[in-house]
Amino acid sequence: MATKDTEDDIYAYGLSVALTKVAAPSTVGLYSSCPRRIQGLLRKIETNMKKESERREKKYPPAQKKGSLWNFLSILLRMIFYWPKWSDKHKERKNFQYIFIRFNAWHFTGTDKLWAGLVITLCESFQTIFGSFLISIFRTSQQIDESVKKTIKESCEKEWIAKKICCLPLWLLTLVTAPLVIGLIAVVIIVGFPVGDSSDDGITAFESMAIATLGLPAAGAVRFTFLLSKNLMFSQDFNIQRLMDKPRMSTQLGFMNEVRKEVEVLTNFIRFMEVYERRNIRVVLEITNLDRCTPEKIVGVLEAINILLSGENVPFISILAIDPRVIVKSVESSKSFEGMDKNGYLFLNRIVTLPFTVPEMEISSKRSVFRKLVERQSEFPEDDEIEESQEISYKAERSQVLEESFMESGILYESQIPLISSTPDRREHNVTIQKTVKDLIKESLRVISDEGTEGTFNDYLMENSIYMRRIINSVRVSIIIMAARKRELPPAKEVAAWIVLANQWPCRLSWILQCIEDDEQRAAIDKNVTGEDSIDETKCLWDVFCESRIELHLIKDQIKNLLEMDGDPELFEMFLKKDFLFTIKKAKFFKAFTVNLDQSIKKELEIIRGSKSLKDTIKSEKATPLKTGLVLQMNEDDVCKEMKKLKFNETNAGKYMQRIKENNLNGRALLFGHNNEIKNALQMSMGEWTDFSIHFLGIKPQAVCPARDSSPYLTSVQPSAISVENLVVGESTRA
Repeated sequence: MATKDTEDDIYAYGLSVALTKVAAPSTVGLYSSCPRRIQGLLRKIETNMKKESERREKKYPPAQKKGSLWNFLSILLRMIFYWPKWSDKHKERKNFQYIFIRFNAWHFTGTDKLWAGLVITLCESFQTIFGSFLISIFRTSQQIDESVKKTIKESCEKEWIAKKICCLPLWLLTLVTAPLVIGLIAVVIIVGFPVGDSSDDGITAFESMAIATLGLPAAGAVRFTFLLSKNLMFSQDFNIQRLMDKPRMSTQLGFMNEVRKEVEVLTNFIRFMEVYERRNIRVVLEITNLDRCTPEKIVGVLEAINILLSGENVPFISILAIDPRVIVKSVESSKSFEGMDKNGYLFLNRIVTLPFTVPEMEISSKRSVFRKLVERQSEFPEDDEIEESQEISYKAERSQVLEESFMESGILYESQIPLISSTPDRREHNVTIQKTVKDLIKESLRVISDEGTEGTFNDYLMENSIYMRRIINSVRVSIIIMAARKRELPPAKEVAAWIVLANQWPCRLSWILQCIEDDEQRAAIDKNVTGEDSIDETKCLWDVFCESRIELHLIKDQIKNLLEMDGDPELFEMFLKKDFLFTIKKAKFFKAFTVNLDQSIKKELEIIRGSKSLKDTIKSEKATPLKTGLVLQMNEDDVCKEMKKLKFNETNAGKYMQRIKENNLNGRALLFGHNNEIKNALQMSMGEWTDFSIHFLGIKPQAVCPARDSSPYLTSVQPSAISVENLVVGESTRA
């Protein structure tokens, strides 16, 4: 029964058909953020192209069959005595052979020149596929220079041009001289080498004829043998590595020239095999894990593809299996682009001739991949049997211990009896806990990939297999830690939702947790004023985020890299506002078990937000700069109440409060208004305005200090040039 093709099967088929049609050289960009999906597509593309090659070979069989002794000898004779003549007519042949070579850039990331590792991989793969001996024979006998190219171009032969010495074909000279050489060697072996009279100054005629006959062929044979031995001992990849080890050689133009020669040798070898086998040969170079390398090495590989593998009539099809977002950022941050227009997309488009962006997986495919990963990472099938046998053994051990304790009651101390009988009880209890934990893990993972009414994770499941593995592993570890700390285990759906939240939006979740922590600290500070030392734990996390989202936008430039880790902001809103209504109480419970949330993110937000100094100011009598988020939430009454802490003159303070209410100076007006306008509205003295400005705005008045402070805390509260409307709209766009 035929199985239904998946969406990746369709994508791989479409791209493989396109690759069989494109003209070499060509560079294909296979774009996807999921490495595992890229690997699967490459395997399917390779399978489809091989099937197409086999189909064409059946219809248009090649001239020679591989594996026979005569075929091997025929190749050697062609290499030694002929030059191949490759023309445009060979492109019209219908049959193709595809040679697939995988280059994992991560394996060569430790080298000085990553692109040289690319050429080394090509050389090693050619030696593996065709044999080191055959490659060495070709390098020795097929040294094609400009004079040889001219001879081949001017020749009237269609495919094979005989090598000539003194206008005579090399194969004819070999046929003529070979019997003479063999005969002379036989005579020398049988009769012995005749010599003349020792008193004569010359040599005999026979000696002269022998030297003249053996001299030229012997010299040619010795030279050929020497070069062949050299190429066998020192392969192409060895030569490149030797050049890289030379001091300062890798930075010279000569090194690139030597590497270019090696690529030319491989190209000429492919052309030779195309003429000999009478079919087209394409080398499909699959470049993977390039996005894991440093920017300079990424640029080096891209330039090598553009320069070395994209020459005229080069039979290479390069597949760049990358995450374009990572590559573009690396290209733009590379030192090679200093002083230039840094546009990584344009640079990539100049190299890639066939871009193929893998569409996002359908939700059914995501669930299928997630289930497969769960099955592969699940416990062994025999675990259930092991647990059952352990439970039986624990019960048997318990009964045996109890029986022995009764029999030896007169000998054993009474204090020893509980110790002996407690071990099976503890083990029995552990078995029960293990079963509960295992069931909760299975249920939590099932909920994520469920297709029924609980399938609210459809919009939040990413296609990246690494992301899925992190969720699976985090669910296991978190539940195990909860059980180990003897906490009440929450519902499976809540566990799964919290893990997904921390994995999908680490920056925004860290921001919410930091806001909760700051609010608790502020409640402890204001206990004497408010009479409350805690916050409302029934408040939803989305409400906490809404109260501080403008403040988050104000510092978005400082946390740009952190915000880029988060997923879609609209999905974040739907997650907390509609699907999973987590409260502060739930967040405080899960916080201790959130193993997949990097605490350094929260620490960075804590430093930028300025909350680290809150505890230090609890006993301080002096007013300190308020947090931007706290000021934003203030109304006119809150501003007046907070101003009392500045201890202004009572008469002046009453006037200021009245003016605050008359001009509607709430928190937003203070932050987004112009400092001079606020000062004119309040009509404060210079000293009081300085204290007021530092406390509410966190800055010195412009009239006193025109130069703005460049500290991270102060620069985060300078929003006078931004409108509130722009802030609210901007928050919905991803940084």
